[in-house]
Amino acid sequence: MTVNDAAMIVSITATCGGIFYKACLSPLERSIDKLSRLIDEQSDMISNDRVKIAEVESSCSSAHHRIDRLDRIVDEWKGDRR
Repeated sequence: MTVNDAAMIVSITATCGGIFYKACLSPLERSIDKLSRLIDEQSDMISNDRVKIAEVESSCSSAHHRIDRLDRIVDEWKGDRR
């Protein structure tokens, strides 16, 4: 094998590698980056939803305490009227 043959093989291999990168790897890389950004956005949304759920749970707990207190007041009032 001569130097020209080796240079031609290297050139063809490099060209094929470049075509493969442009045709296959580059689009995959962009898609993976886009999916990664979407996953990050979803994670942020889930974190925000967890905070909102915790706030709603706290509010419901307070409301239940108020309702229980009102039930006791009404029960006492009904007991006094008998």
